[in-house]
Amino acid sequence: MVALARRVVGSYDLHERCGFPHGVAVPNRDAAAQIVEDMIASSNFLVFVSLLIEVNQHGFVGRKIPIRGLDQIVSEVMDAGMVYDAETHAFVEVSGRRQTSNWGVIRDGDVHTFGFLRFDIVGNSRLVREYDESVVMKAYGDLREIIHAVIERRNGRLWSWEGDGGLAAFFTDEVDSAAVLSGMEILSELVLYNALQCPLDEPLRLRLAVHSGTSEYRSNVSDIQSATIKKVYQIEAHHTQPNSLTVSDTVFYSLDPLIEPWFVSVGSDGDTACFRYAVTFET
Repeated sequence: MVALARRVVGSYDLHERCGFPHGVAVPNRDAAAQIVEDMIASSNFLVFVSLLIEVNQHGFVGRKIPIRGLDQIVSEVMDAGMVYDAETHAFVEVSGRRQTSNWGVIRDGDVHTFGFLRFDIVGNSRLVREYDESVVMKAYGDLREIIHAVIERRNGRLWSWEGDGGLAAFFTDEVDSAAVLSGMEILSELVLYNALQCPLDEPLRLRLAVHSGTSEYRSNVSDIQSATIKKVYQIEAHHTQPNSLTVSDTVFYSLDPLIEPWFVSVGSDGDTACFRYAVTFET
């Protein structure tokens, strides 16, 4: 447990934490209680339990070490609305039960690979000028509900909503596919919304873009300095047409081959090739 604690927090002196002189053995029960207390205090408890799961499954430095009581610990964590993701080796929030921007596990300053879906309402300034505020707010509120429902189904998080657009992030599972399929579904949902429910005298139109890569996490999203986020904004602004989804080559080449034919190449901006999807109707 001491070795695992050091993997989580770095330097960790158990004797100092327990108040025992060096050279005097710390009783196992005292040691375990202190380590758990310190993991909780440093917001690393779920990370520590994830390591226990890995040790229980694969051993530690070549030795098999079954962790007694681990099933009960995991069960209680799951009762609290978390689930263990074997792909990322971490606990994440159960989709639909809890919704925090960090999936309940990412700490400020952590760097992870995310998939980002950027969306922007076309002609926002004109719509605000030409329609009553209540009508515009109704349409934008409906759009937010559509986007939130779609990304939630793929365990995404709405990181920002700027009134005329925003940013969704995907962390667990296959982030590229999750972001792209969400964007495609949003465009499909928008077609139905415009045909049946939109309070405007014209269709509500969106531009969407997807890019993925590493990014630091901050609880205040506006504090994040991320080249990946900047890139997805650039793709949306410079390479995306109304009512379409544009993805970077990084994302495109990771997609299932069954999805690729729905996209067409739209050139590049020097360092990134882009591919576009739009809803089409067969005649």
